[in-house]
Amino acid sequence: MKSEPIKFDLINNAKDSLNHAVDHLTNPDGVEAGDLKKAIRDVAHAIELLLKERLRRVHPAFIWQDVDKYPSKEAFTVSTLKAAERLFKIAGISLSEEYKKTIYSCKKIRDAIEHYEFVLNLKEAKGIIGRMLSLIFDFSKRYLQLDLEREFRKDDRWKELIEIYEFWEAHGAALEKQLSEEGKPAWECPSCGASAFDLSIMQCALCGHAEERVECDVCHREVWESEITKVEGVDGDPETGAGFYDMNICRECLDKERDSEMRADAQDMWKP
Repeated sequence: MKSEPIKFDLINNAKDSLNHAVDHLTNPDGVEAGDLKKAIRDVAHAIELLLKERLRRVHPAFIWQDVDKYPSKEAFTVSTLKAAERLFKIAGISLSEEYKKTIYSCKKIRDAIEHYEFVLNLKEAKGIIGRMLSLIFDFSKRYLQLDLEREFRKDDRWKELIEIYEFWEAHGAALEKQLSEEGKPAWECPSCGASAFDLSIMQCALCGHAEERVECDVCHREVWESEITKVEGVDGDPETGAGFYDMNICRECLDKERDSEMRADAQDMWKP
């Protein structure tokens, strides 16, 4: 029986490496040093392939270091940094300096992992991985029209990624910038705290939390629905229920009311 050949195009090859990286970062048995090492290797591989895919869409020959050797399978293809440089020169795609530094740092560590001994502290590893993941998701959406986040948002893996502070910080900032470029008003999310809550659809672009803004009936400010307490009252006949109403009171006003009641009780207690 003839076996089918295993074939990955650039996109699916990148997706496979990205999946492996996220699996290492969300290891149910706990994330260890080996998981971080493998995640660095995988995210470096994923971004290299995605940059090459964008070059391929301009022309397949641009993936080769020496374009005259296209399509030789034995000739060298461009490095990650060369791919970024070539994208700028021929397609006008400019990565931010922060992204370039992240790619360079990741490449140095990946090369050390692959070819020599290396030393890496936990904070540095998480920082590089978090920024690289954000770069992968942001670049794919902007320049390849690929929503690579979607698969991870279907299960608990996205929630676990957001719990990695370095990813939350980097990708929250990237999504905030994206919303600004699209002319969409953004706010700080009441759930995850990122400034990526899209007020046009009342949902956080990072964590997916959805919530409405509600007016407080006391101070008339708009606050998050989760900050509102409904208070029952009667403005009329308490026996017939005439004038029954609900009041929306924000946490701040409720705290002020309670403080006022406590002071009044204290004063009554010490009256002669």
